[in-house]
Amino acid sequence: MTEATPLSRIERIRLVGLAALIFVILASYAIARPATESLFLGAHGAQSLPWAWLMVGAGSLVVVTIYNRWSATTDLVRIFGVVSGLSAALLVGILLGLQAGLPGMTWALYLWKDLYIVVLIEIFWSFANSTVPEDRAKWWYGLFCVLGSLGGMAGNLGVGWLAQATSTEQSLWAVVPLLAVGGAGGIGLARWAGVEAAGPKKKPSLSDGFVVLKNSRALWLLMALIATTQVAITLVDYQFSIAIEQHFPDADVRTAMIGQVYAAIDLASISLQLATGPILRLIGVPLVLLAIPGLLGAAVAGYALIPRYAAIAAAKVASKAFDYSLFRAAKEILYIPLSHTERTQGKAFVDMMSYRMAKGATSLMLLGLVALQRPDLTLWLTLACIGLWGWITLKLNNSR
Repeated sequence: MTEATPLSRIERIRLVGLAALIFVILASYAIARPATESLFLGAHGAQSLPWAWLMVGAGSLVVVTIYNRWSATTDLVRIFGVVSGLSAALLVGILLGLQAGLPGMTWALYLWKDLYIVVLIEIFWSFANSTVPEDRAKWWYGLFCVLGSLGGMAGNLGVGWLAQATSTEQSLWAVVPLLAVGGAGGIGLARWAGVEAAGPKKKPSLSDGFVVLKNSRALWLLMALIATTQVAITLVDYQFSIAIEQHFPDADVRTAMIGQVYAAIDLASISLQLATGPILRLIGVPLVLLAIPGLLGAAVAGYALIPRYAAIAAAKVASKAFDYSLFRAAKEILYIPLSHTERTQGKAFVDMMSYRMAKGATSLMLLGLVALQRPDLTLWLTLACIGLWGWITLKLNNSR
């Protein structure tokens, strides 16, 4: 199949359906993330973030176990629909708990925010990787990223208005209908253009995910790459959280400012995503993967030279924009030649565990620096991680 080949009816349904799903889900996250982060910083401060990330890492272990058992026997987009509905129901419960003043609700909200989105995103990309040919993926994936960023921009700009018109806590209710729409869309797409999942004799367990990883060198390298990438990005996030907490003490104003930063991330992401197809075709996946840590390292070095709020905000924008555009598309293409088991159980284990367990590892590093009374080393640790990121990328490119 070439890019000139007309799309079949099922391909058109999948293209439109996947584009709509990524728009709606990332719009929901764009509202949930700034509001949740603002509420958490107001209640517990940036110094509590390492403990929250450790909690998220433990929650990821549970979630990936459940997902691996489920994904082997159920159509992926049907799972997407069900998870969207369950996420909406959990959010309603947490928000009612916040209104009632129940203890621990801001912690529960932070955990929910990090887990629901990583599950939905991994389901989305697993389904795309299982149904989109590699020659089309170089163009379609850029389109998916653009639609996701447009959804994110709509949510990020809207959350500031909602927070200041009502309150940060009340703005989170807008996430519920978006998740409901995503859930209905996932169920509909599964009916019209889903794929039958393989039906193994026994449901896979977490140990099966380890077995898939053990037998695949490509997955090991991808896991190392993703983990290192996320440690570096999380370290940038931590430094940004400290800066914005200090500069914007009012919760609703802080929510609006966080939303504006994420809107800038979406704008930068869209610019890169629109060029993803041509860049991947002209430069190739290996060089794109290698260029990203180099460019991000330059942005972080800029903050080292000019330690101001604007500089760390710019570094955060750069880290997220690359992660959401060129890195995401190039990394996902690496999964396409792998087996179905590697693309589902293996990918879920690698991506969901790497993305969220990386936050746990970062937490331990930060807590260690605090214990040593050397939090000033965080910036240099970030640069070291970016250097390691580049080295792993070289190893991965050489193995292809």
